[in-house]
Amino acid sequence: MQGESLRGKLLIAGAGLFDPNFRRAVLLIGEHNDEGALGVILNRPTPSTVREVVPPLAEIAGDDDRLFVGGPVQPESAVLLAEFAHPDSADLLVFDSIGFLMGALSGFAQGRNGT
Repeated sequence: MQGESLRGKLLIAGAGLFDPNFRRAVLLIGEHNDEGALGVILNRPTPSTVREVVPPLAEIAGDDDRLFVGGPVQPESAVLLAEFAHPDSADLLVFDSIGFLMGALSGFAQGRNGT
């Protein structure tokens, strides 16, 4: 890969960025390599709670914890950003014990909870 990887970095949209997907967005980059990038937008809460939309995660989320709009590429898929007590439980470790769980979240209902 040419250039430095942005993995683990925060990107803050500049005032001149008018793309509605990223305007005023703060992104955490989880992966950045020759094949592309994966990140989540950290500052776009939805009115929905975790309990309402992803019940298997309710046991580890607070009662009022909100879901956030993560980005425009795969809006129908869920990515969980968490601090893991056991970092090897993360599908993608971003830095230290902070990482992502991606795809099907049914593993949480079956005891995968590594946070």
